[in-house]
Amino acid sequence: MSAKNISGKYGEMYAARHLEKNGYKILTRNYRARGSEIDIIAVENNTLCFVEVKTRKSKDYGAASEAVNYFKREKMILGAKCFLASRRTNMPIRFDVVEVYGNIRPAGFDVSEINIIKNAFDV
Repeated sequence: MSAKNISGKYGEMYAARHLEKNGYKILTRNYRARGSEIDIIAVENNTLCFVEVKTRKSKDYGAASEAVNYFKREKMILGAKCFLASRRTNMPIRFDVVEVYGNIRPAGFDVSEINIIKNAFDV
């Protein structure tokens, strides 16, 4: 597994923990449907949240959330539609992004910062 994949897995793990500490209830992770993937699906304050996690070493090349471009947003929307089609819910929905900054270390992953960006984009 490449360093990028390893840091991404650590980032998702730390993001899920951080979300739970901030009142989110994780429903599923790494949801896949019709060529789309949503890193985390959770509920926060009776709102269904579709969450993309972006992990970076630093902000040297911009914020991690900037990597959630038009193409990625469209894939998230497709995944959300698939998820909603398979479950009946009348909860409002929201698309969030979690930025995780840190480095791989011999003993694991050293997180320097985690940011939750609620309602990162509208549909």
